[in-house]
Amino acid sequence: MKPKSNIYVDIDETICDYEYREDKFNYNLARPIQMNIDKINRLYIQGHLITYWTARGSRTGEDWYEVTKNQLEEWGCKYHFLSVGEKPAYDILICDKSRRIEEI
Repeated sequence: MKPKSNIYVDIDETICDYEYREDKFNYNLARPIQMNIDKINRLYIQGHLITYWTARGSRTGEDWYEVTKNQLEEWGCKYHFLSVGEKPAYDILICDKSRRIEEI
């Protein structure tokens, strides 16, 4: 069955946060935002193709795939694909198809 739509979801500051701003790049300290995870899980259940997409490690070259995969599993995230370190590190994304988690 063809998915309703192909949705890419950022991880940090979208489905998880950090107690202190200084902790942001210590991904082991990420805390799930369950309300936002639930939103994405609903989209998955509705038949959308979900890819979690993160820039973790794109600047440093450090491999965060296993840590990220384990976090998604621990947090109960439903998804089809995971891309770690392939997303470009940017400060602002300008795109006509972008949505903030608050808009979902």
